[in-house]
Amino acid sequence: MDRADAHLHLFADGYPGRYGRSPAGGQEIALYQDIRRVHGIDRALVVGYEGEPRFAGNNDYLAGLATRHPWIAPVAYVPPSGPADGQLARWWAAGFVGVAAYLAEPEAADRFADWVTGCAADLATAGAVLSLNATPAATRRLGPALAALDGCPVLFSHLGLPGSRPTPPTPQQATETLAALLDLARLPHVGVKISGLYAVSEPSHAWPHAAARPFVELLLDRFGSRRLYWGSDFPPSLDHVSFTQTLEPVGLDDLSPTERADVLGANLRRLLDRAPGPGGDTSAAEPA
Repeated sequence: MDRADAHLHLFADGYPGRYGRSPAGGQEIALYQDIRRVHGIDRALVVGYEGEPRFAGNNDYLAGLATRHPWIAPVAYVPPSGPADGQLARWWAAGFVGVAAYLAEPEAADRFADWVTGCAADLATAGAVLSLNATPAATRRLGPALAALDGCPVLFSHLGLPGSRPTPPTPQQATETLAALLDLARLPHVGVKISGLYAVSEPSHAWPHAAARPFVELLLDRFGSRRLYWGSDFPPSLDHVSFTQTLEPVGLDDLSPTERADVLGANLRRLLDRAPGPGGDTSAAEPA
């Protein structure tokens, strides 16, 4: 089955990981090239991150990769208060398809909502993709701002960051945890990435991450299979599980072949076909 990966990272010097070095080895892009050939991954939403000084310059690195690897659809890291004036246009020209924000605290979500509200027209005109790592507390502050972005796909990463637990929550507990995200299911342009399941599990290596199942099933029920997106979270996930294990997220057992294909790649392809930046056939392999 062809796949498209809705969440991965690539760093020039490697993701430091839990042991101080990238679990992908020295050349993350080279390894991911091999992975995508073996597993039939023809598109990938590569998520920028510059939230710590050691990751400064990641946006520029991704822009360079995107010019050489047309399967890469990068989203640029933005601080919660947004980028400098004129930066969005420069990112679109460089091939970025959207922006990525990391919102752990409600205050960060408030600043991001203010920025989004101020540039909603520019984002909508570009059809920009918003990739959000937002905790439930932060998500509660985003509703009105995201509702105004009906021309932009908004993807919440990692099941909406429900937190880790040693045992599966009850359906009621899962609903209460993700209440703010579930409320956004009324917005047809909002979706969720089935990614980072290791972060829901204690211990994180306990694949297939039974604690994530109630959340996945709940998101399927509320958002439907057309608004869920598989993501590997390469390379951070490799500190906890193998890449092959990320390919089979728990909770998708009862999907039809068509629904499963949607989650594992077709949804992302449709989304990227409408996004800014380079298009066309990106399935052919190119040198790493």
